[in-house]
Amino acid sequence: MAIVIEALAEKAISILLEAVTSLLREEVDLILNAKDELKKLDRKLKRLEVALKDADRKPFFSSECDKYLEGELKDVFYDAQDIIEKYQTKIKLSKREKDSLTLWNKVRKPWITLCSCFKDVHASYKFSNETKKINERLDEIKKNWEMVHPLKTTPKGGGEDSVDGKHDNPRETSHHMGVQPPIGRGDDKKEIVKRLLPNDSTKSSKTQRGGVSIISIVGKGGIGKTTLAKMVFKETEEHFGKRRWWVCVSERPNGKDLLLKILKEVQKKSKEDDSSLNELCTQLRNELSKEKFLLVLDDVWETKWWEEEVEGTLMTGVMGSNILITSRNKNVSDELHASYMLELREFNFQQSWALFLNVALREGQIEQDLVMHNIKEVGVSIVKKCGGLPLVIKTVGSMMLTKQMSREDWKSVDDSKIWEWKRPAASSSTSEIGGDILPGLILSYDDLPYYLKSCFVYCCIYPKDYEIERERLIMQWVAHGLIEEKKHIDVEATANQYIQDLIRRCLIEENNHYFHGSQLKLHDILHDLASYIGGEEYSHASISQRTRHMSLLAIDDVEEAMRNATATTHKLRTLLIKSLPSEHLTNFKWLRVLSLRGCQNIHELPKSIEDLSLVKYLDLSGSHVKRLPDSIGRLYNLQTLDLSDSNIEELPKEMGKLCNLRYLGLKDTRELQFVAEGLGKLTNLWTLHRFMVCDDKGKTRGCNINELKDLKKLKGELWIEGLWGGRVKVMDAKKAHLKDKHELKGVKLVFKVGEDDKVGSASEQKGLLEALEPPHGIERLVIGSYKGDTRPAWYLDTNYEELRMLRLERCPSWAAVIGIKSLKELEVRDCPTLLKLPSMPLLKSLEIERCDGLKTIGDLPNLKSLAVNYCGRLKSHWRLRSVMGSTRLVTCQL
Repeated sequence: MAIVIEALAEKAISILLEAVTSLLREEVDLILNAKDELKKLDRKLKRLEVALKDADRKPFFSSECDKYLEGELKDVFYDAQDIIEKYQTKIKLSKREKDSLTLWNKVRKPWITLCSCFKDVHASYKFSNETKKINERLDEIKKNWEMVHPLKTTPKGGGEDSVDGKHDNPRETSHHMGVQPPIGRGDDKKEIVKRLLPNDSTKSSKTQRGGVSIISIVGKGGIGKTTLAKMVFKETEEHFGKRRWWVCVSERPNGKDLLLKILKEVQKKSKEDDSSLNELCTQLRNELSKEKFLLVLDDVWETKWWEEEVEGTLMTGVMGSNILITSRNKNVSDELHASYMLELREFNFQQSWALFLNVALREGQIEQDLVMHNIKEVGVSIVKKCGGLPLVIKTVGSMMLTKQMSREDWKSVDDSKIWEWKRPAASSSTSEIGGDILPGLILSYDDLPYYLKSCFVYCCIYPKDYEIERERLIMQWVAHGLIEEKKHIDVEATANQYIQDLIRRCLIEENNHYFHGSQLKLHDILHDLASYIGGEEYSHASISQRTRHMSLLAIDDVEEAMRNATATTHKLRTLLIKSLPSEHLTNFKWLRVLSLRGCQNIHELPKSIEDLSLVKYLDLSGSHVKRLPDSIGRLYNLQTLDLSDSNIEELPKEMGKLCNLRYLGLKDTRELQFVAEGLGKLTNLWTLHRFMVCDDKGKTRGCNINELKDLKKLKGELWIEGLWGGRVKVMDAKKAHLKDKHELKGVKLVFKVGEDDKVGSASEQKGLLEALEPPHGIERLVIGSYKGDTRPAWYLDTNYEELRMLRLERCPSWAAVIGIKSLKELEVRDCPTLLKLPSMPLLKSLEIERCDGLKTIGDLPNLKSLAVNYCGRLKSHWRLRSVMGSTRLVTCQL
């Protein structure tokens, strides 16, 4: 079949072909009748895969007929994959159940085996018919395509519009600047800073209400409003100090939600807040009235949220306070009564050329190298086509960085007809402001390898301005099979490389936050591009028969949206939603990704969760879910189960059946009291967070320390809790082989708190701590509630040369801290027998609390932060100051 098709279908066919090949290797009765149809499908897919690799893909120039047929083809791929993976799961579950069937049942209950045979025969014929229909649909599409393109055979790379396929190997905004330094806005920055820090001559010209002034930066998408605001934010650090806050405003924010977002940023807290609007206003007014501040509201689209409560709260601040807004819409500046508006213009050629060179040239290269390779005039032509928009210049420049200094390569970019592309009027955004898709960005997308294209487009499932947690996005990519599996390389490592490639190409932004770590975001215009390419397959509200990924994260009335969508949701593969009635679960049997993050209307998952047999990612973090049904064990394919910050109270023994689970999120699960025996069977687990040693509960055995033995792939943080002499034996602790888990970066060992006869003697606890030797490569170590009379033998400075953070809590017999030279953070609390702290040359942060025996502290030349509370023998503040170098923050309450 001669075919013109987008790269997303190439990824879909690759995943499907792999599933078919895998199923053909199975020697089971279930596929007996389907074998011939499966082989036909296998042959068709292999021919299609070759055709795709030889095709000249030009999705932005496809006719409506081509686009329709391409959509039909992709639908067949998805439906076929759903069917095949459903039967793969049936086979695996059937094998597991047969293995668990006891000999007694096989002998005394032969009808069980007989019924199973009848079921297999029925399923086999059904599978054969379903596969036959897939083959017939493919034949029909091939027939229709050949009617439209009877003689079309264009080899890849032969068209004048193609861009060289060589590739290198592998927007919630924040105020942090990117890798590339800002260029071309120096004068604009000075003007804004001057307005924010007025001298006597400019004060009188500012309109102030309640002491707060509003200044705005406006301009078209991609012109650099946010970059300029970041420059200003950094420049004003000395004047406003920590009273500078950055908040990204969504496209249509709710007033209360925005106030809560601002309050979190002001108070540096990440926890959800159930306060009323009035309570939020009161809290925020109290904060804003303390000292002058700078609040940046980035990416404001409209002003309906600027209601009486919001305006009345934000505008009551100390004289000299400022709100800086960025917007594409001049009307926003007028409606908020900004005292000054700066309208950004496109870069002139000199500014554009300087930015392009800064991005496109490798380290050590200079402009003269372009002349030497006879490509400077081509580069000049490319830069002129970028229209003076910094976003386009940076993205195209990043693309050129991936190419060699070949005139042919550069000329193919300059000559591409994509520069002439215009978005069809019928597909334009209904937004009055948004919907911009720029040819230069299309060109950069077109230059991506097909596997990066799929990952980039998937990001549009999140609303505009949404910050996506890196780890969460990676797990969803993996769940959808978007990450290539490479021998001896974790898919997570490959996914991180994908992200770095997209960042380097300026197609995605990265920000690092104190509470949430690495966050990713698409610029608004790049979100428009990804949404356009994704088409009907991705939806944020309305839904069609071709919708496979739906997000209702930006929808206020989720119930209404679900009622409107229920009839057409049966093919969904992704559902991101804030609340979900339990009866709806049976409508989503093809889901791979289900996020109920923050869901407050479900306290217990229904038994019908087992209907989602293909789900690989289940996010219940921040939800009110207290219990998981026993049927959770039927989710054979589940790779990610995130219960972090939820109300979960116990984990059932059926958890041990989730043999493909990689990520079990248990951070901040404060209500979790019981974990049943069985976690040791999860041998693919690489993230666990908490491991709780539990007593038995009735007939259900609790989790024991020896179950850590087979969890050899664990990485990241691991908290081991509930250690005590009665339940945990030294022999079992040794079997855990904690010291051999070299991928761990942080370990916390917490002993059980209680009566001495229940938690074990000091010598028993010492034996346990000796047996639970952490791996020597860890960076963070916490020991809590330890009553042993001496330190363990493994606790030596030479063993932990990479240790950066050490925390000792409630260790009454711990008498001295080894001077581990690599330490940068040390926290010691409730250690009354601790007499002295040694010199630590790299230590930057020290917190000491309720250490009554502490008398002396060694030299700490690099200390930056010190907090000492209730340490009576450290009588002199001067004595503390004498051990510090250039300490900036000191808190003492002796």
